[in-house]
Parts: sequence; structure tokens; C-alpha cells
Amino acid sequence: MGRSFCIVRLAFIFIAVSLIAALTGCSSSSPTTTTNFPTPANISLSPANPVSLDAGSASQTFTASPRNSKNTAITTPVTFLSSNTAVLTIATNGLACAGTWDSLTAPQICTPGPVGVAQVTARSHGISSPPTTVYVHQHIDKIVISPVPEQTPPAGPCFSKGQSFNYQASALSRGLDITGTVGPFTWQSVNVDVTTLEIATDSAPVAGLQTGQVKVTAHTPGITSLVASNSNVNSQPLDFTTCAVQSIALAVTGSTTNSINVTSGTGKTVTATVLDTLDNTITGVPLTWSSSNPLSVSANAGSIATPQAGGATVVASCTPPTCNIGLKPLLPIYPESAVDVVVAPSSSTTTTTTTPTVYVSSTGFSSSPPGNCATTAGCVSLLVPIGSPNNTVGTAVGLPATPNSLVFDRQGAKAYMGTDFSFFGSRGLMQITVASPPTVTEFKSVTGKVLTVSPDGKKVILSGADPNAVPVPGSNTPPPATQVIVFDTTTNTSTTLNIAGATAADFSPDNLKAFIAASSNLYVWSAQDALKKIPLTAPAKDVSFSPEGAFAFVSGGSSTSSVTAWSTCGLSSALTNNVVLPVVPSFLKALPRDAVNLADPPTAGSATTITSILVVDSPGIDLFRVARAPTGCTSTASSGTATSFNLGQGSFVPIQLIVSQDAARAYVIASDRGSVLVFNIDNQTSSAIPLSGDAIPIQASLTPDGSRLYIAAADGQVHILDTQNGGDLLQISFPTDPTTFQAGLCNGVPFTCNPDLIAVKP
Repeated sequence: MGRSFCIVRLAFIFIAVSLIAALTGCSSSSPTTTTNFPTPANISLSPANPVSLDAGSASQTFTASPRNSKNTAITTPVTFLSSNTAVLTIATNGLACAGTWDSLTAPQICTPGPVGVAQVTARSHGISSPPTTVYVHQHIDKIVISPVPEQTPPAGPCFSKGQSFNYQASALSRGLDITGTVGPFTWQSVNVDVTTLEIATDSAPVAGLQTGQVKVTAHTPGITSLVASNSNVNSQPLDFTTCAVQSIALAVTGSTTNSINVTSGTGKTVTATVLDTLDNTITGVPLTWSSSNPLSVSANAGSIATPQAGGATVVASCTPPTCNIGLKPLLPIYPESAVDVVVAPSSSTTTTTTTPTVYVSSTGFSSSPPGNCATTAGCVSLLVPIGSPNNTVGTAVGLPATPNSLVFDRQGAKAYMGTDFSFFGSRGLMQITVASPPTVTEFKSVTGKVLTVSPDGKKVILSGADPNAVPVPGSNTPPPATQVIVFDTTTNTSTTLNIAGATAADFSPDNLKAFIAASSNLYVWSAQDALKKIPLTAPAKDVSFSPEGAFAFVSGGSSTSSVTAWSTCGLSSALTNNVVLPVVPSFLKALPRDAVNLADPPTAGSATTITSILVVDSPGIDLFRVARAPTGCTSTASSGTATSFNLGQGSFVPIQLIVSQDAARAYVIASDRGSVLVFNIDNQTSSAIPLSGDAIPIQASLTPDGSRLYIAAADGQVHILDTQNGGDLLQISFPTDPTTFQAGLCNGVPFTCNPDLIAVKP
């Protein structure tokens, strides 16, 4: 028995040793390893700002970002900790419970606990993040904004720029005030430029305010809404108004008048004095500076430059949406008077003798033999440049459509040519980029005649037929205008307006509004507002804005007055008395400066501005003055009796009125005269410049310096008139089409298209 026991014992020992050896061999081939994670230098916790949660909410997740000493993100385990687990618990994945989780590793149910405050941190390797404060509270039903007590209320319905007022927010739950448990509120101003906000916090206190209250300071004139938020609940908006601009006065430094004469290259400074509706002077207002001729006179924040001869009016306006923000209806405010700048060439330049680039084209109508390029297969309309230095005819460019108009933007960069028919979307508006040769870009389905281009060149207004209108073959009558299109040159998109019969349009100098005359209606378009329709008691023929922009003058529109005026801001009738002429004038122009020596000057009480209006009234020209005090939105004006000046050429049929940029002379183009009628505004005398061969002018364009008048005439030539000394200096003909042996501005047809569209590049 003893021997058997020894054998069994030895066997057991052998087996044990074998097992140990086997285990040792396994361990040596597959050793157990331990991962060593890096130690962070710092940990950031998101969100870092205070958090507000409803009791029982599980909607907030915290994330941690460990970084090493080089501030590079690293991967290392992070533990989330709550300083008050009765109020808030954090699962291992960072999901917070405003109460208690059923499991920290696999959280499913969040059981609400008491209201209170907890600090959340993220920790790793003994390094802890800055804490985030969490406020746990009952559900917020409503947030109310109110003024902080013991403040002096504002003197009026608004705050002048720079004035401040303090507000607080209250949180309600089932009618009970729980503000003390919800933590700080988030504040925002809808129109951020109208106010500046200073929110009192523990880390950034504001003098005199408790944490969560806000100091609101009036900034840019306009209206905004203040909103306080907490736990995804927003208060009802509270309106806050920075007092609107009421008036603007411009003054040229070193001058006693706003009508100045300078030489090219001369700079000037203009100061704008701005009053708000509380009659307080305010500074730093974002005014819109505009020049009627930016190539000759540029204006930027009160600094005027005069790079070339010519002239312009300069205005500074409070134009929405950058000034008087958010006010409805729109509240643009224009200066009491514009700055009128006449720029003469300096002694070192030859501005009066240089030849600009001129573009010539044709509407494609021929009477003998009859023809219409627009409706004739194979006909190609041409655009021909006439350039410096010798008035040479440049290379003709074939156009994709037959044009009906040719208008340059004021920057001289692009010209626009409309067309009557789209031929079901195959033809449209042509944009001409000034180059040598010029390039043409077509915008199909944008049809109509170009009425005007906005001062900044960003909008083009056209009046034309429906794009699906079908032309009558061979007809020389354009289709009736049934719509107006506003084309945006920055986005190459268009807006169609239901306006029939539009014949004239003009933009306010700040580009805000366009007034469109269409039979017995006046329409007001703005990109910032809905289209407005003003019914008139008589047809309107022409429209022209006063130089500072506060009024639009309309030829006709009234059964008792030949000229009416409308407030740009209030869209109300502005003239307090009637302007009676023998007939409603075909054309009118508000002059950039006041004309003098009229027999019957207007009287308008405290008026500070006089505007001269020139109208064409065969057999002469009429001139009258309008006095006004342009303060606020609904100011009115009074006119003097119109003074008539007979042009000494008998009755005529006017088709165009051109006023030089320095407002020294006016030129009338008549369809039944072989000359151009001239009215000298300065000395109020008249004359005429005959065209060689007694040719009938069709359309004209004046050079920027006013020294030359280019005439597209019925004899198929372009005539160049000397406006200073009189006389037809040169007549320009166009090459003959070698395939049809026809001269003119059409190719591929057996009839001649004479020049009747002409524009001088500004």
C-alpha cells in the first residue's frame, strides 16, 4: 500500500510539472501586453458655456478633447464626473441625465431628480478640464423680457445712437417664476447692426447688471427684435428702435456753396451732418455715397475725386437695408441738397479734343425697299465701334438678335441692347463688354426695350412684349409692350413685372427705387419692397429724379398739372401747386444744379433746396424751379411758374432730350428738323447746329466733356457736331456688304439698315 501511494504521488508530480511546462511554453509564445495611453497636458470640455436642462432631460451630450503639451489632439480614456449626482449624472459616453441614469455604461432611462446646480468635468490621468455649470430646473413655459428696474425710460419711442438701456429676462413654469434656477439667458438681436449687446456673465460682468441681464446700446438707425432664450425656449420678441435718420446736410470743406467748379485731378472733402428723429446729431452712420457720373466724379465716404473732365452730382443718403434698417415701409432719407461738381480739364490734359469710343447699330427697319431685319431669315444685325484717335470705323460685330435699344451703364464697362422678340427663347438681351473688338453675351428670353440702367450698373429695366409673341413677317411695327423685366447683371437673373405700356423709367441715385411710367399708372419697384402701383389721373410720358433723390418728377400724370412730383420715400404727391403748360411735355429733366434769373422763383417757407426742371414743349423749352425742405419722409414742395423759351425753329416733333453733365446746355433732337436745337441754360439763349446735307437726326449721344455730339442720321451716316463752336465736323459712312452690295448695318439682305442706335462710352 505504501508503495502504491508513492507511485501515485510520483505520477501526480509528473503531471503537474508537465502542465506547468505546457503553460510556460504557451506564455512565451503569446505574451500578455498592457496598453499605455499618453497623459494629456490639458482637456477641453464641450459645451464650455453654462447649460440649462429640464429635470429628466437626456438631451445634452458632453465631449472631451485631450491635448498634449504641443496642443495636438491625442487619444486617451476620459471619465466624465458630476459634482452633484443627485441633480445630474453623466454616462461613460458623455450623455447627461438631469436626474439619475439606470446604467452609466448602457444608459436607457433617465429618472428626474431635484432641481439644482452641478459642475461637470472631464478627467484623465489626474488631469481635469475646466468645469461646465449645468442648471437643472422645471420645464420653462414662457420667457418674458422686461426693463431692469430703476431706469429712466427713454424720452421718445426710440433711442438715439449711443444711448443704452438695460433688460432682464424672467422664466415661468406653470405661472411660477423659476428664473433663479435656470441659469443665464442667451440674448440676440435679429438685426445685429441696429444694436450692440453686452451680456453680464460671471466671467465678464457689466457694471450695474446682474448675471444674465443685458445692456443694449443703440447703434445703426433702424428697428430690431431682442430675443432671450433658455432651454430651447424663446421669449416673445421685444422691439428696439435706434432712432431713424431724419435729415442729412452736405457741406463741401472750404466752400460756401455745394455747387463747385474744379479741374480734373482735384480732390474735395464733403461732410455729412446727420440728425435723427429726436433732432440729435449722430455720427458714424453708414451712408450710401453716390455719383451720377462715377467716371468723372467719384465719391467714397465723403472723399471726392475728379479723374476726368465732365461733371456729376454727389449725394449721401440713408438707404435701406444698411441704414434705417428693418423699417416698414422703407424709409430712405436723402440730403437737403446734392453736391454739384463741374470738372474742367486740367492744363496738362487734352480732354476736350480726345475722341471717345462710340457704338453704332440699327433697329433693322428699312422703308425703301421695305424690310425688317428682325423678321427676315438670314439677316444679321451689326454693331460697329467708332474709335480714337481719328474717328475710324472699327471691325463690325455680328449680333445674335436685332436690337431695339442701346444703353451704356454709367461705369462705361458694359452696354445693353434689347430686342423685340425672343423667338420662343432663342434670342434675348445682349450685354456688350467694351473691348477691341467688343464681345457680346446674350440672355435669351429676356426681351424688351432697355429703358434705363441703375446708377451702379446692377439692374437693367426693359419694357417689351410677351416672350412668346410671334412677329408679323415684314412688319415694321414693334409688338405692344405687355410686361416689364428687371434684369440683375450680377446674377444674370430676371424678374417679370405685370406692367403694360411702360415707356419711361428712372432710378433714384442710391439705386434703391425705380419709378416706371406706364400710361396712367406710375409703378415703383425696389429690390427691398413689393411693387407699388400709383394710379394717375392722366397718362405719364417721362420721369426724372431730383439730383439728391428725394423726389421723382413726372411729365403728365395729372388732369390739372403738366408736371407732377412724388416723394421717393413716402410715395405721395409732393407738389403743393400745379405746373401748367400748353401741352404735357414729351421729355423732362431735373437739372443737377439750380438755374438762375427766372422771372417767377418759387417760395416754400423754410425751403433749403431749389431744383430746376427743364421740359421740352414745342416750339420751345420751359424752365421752372421747385423749392422744398427735404426733411423726413413726406416733405412737400412748391414750384414757381414755368418760364418759356422759344427755340426759334417753329413747331417741332421732339424725340430726344440731352443735357450736358455740367448742366450748361440742353440739346433737342427733332424728327422733322435737319439740325439739332440747342438751349444754353446758363444765359438762356437758343441756337441750332445744322447737319450736313440737311440730314434728319434719329438718335444722338454726347461725349462726357460735352464737346462733341454724335448723331445717327437718316442719310445712313454718323455726323459729328462741334457743340462749342457749332458745325458738322465729320460724316462717317459704313462699309458695303460684299454679298448684297448694300451699305448700312445689316448683312445678308437686299435692303439697307441705317444707323438709328448710337451711344458714346462714358
